[in-house]
Amino acid sequence: MERYYTVSTIAQRLSVHSRSRMVTEDTVYRWIQQGRLHVERITGNNRGYGKYPYWAEAEHLKSVLNEMGFDAERLFPDND
Repeated sequence: MERYYTVSTIAQRLSVHSRSRMVTEDTVYRWIQQGRLHVERITGNNRGYGKYPYWAEAEHLKSVLNEMGFDAERLFPDND
């Protein structure tokens, strides 16, 4: 089963684990606009996804974050 992370969750985890740099939802959304991170729109009018209703597939997210210098395996473990 594939796992997905919302823009809000990505920003929160990156900020918590990267004390030297704050990552906001706007920053993650900028990566999406730049074509660095590919996402899918979350369908429906559900609330609780943060500012941007998008999510990224876990494996793609990890590869992008690794390229950017983050320790994606520690931030987004497969067993959480």
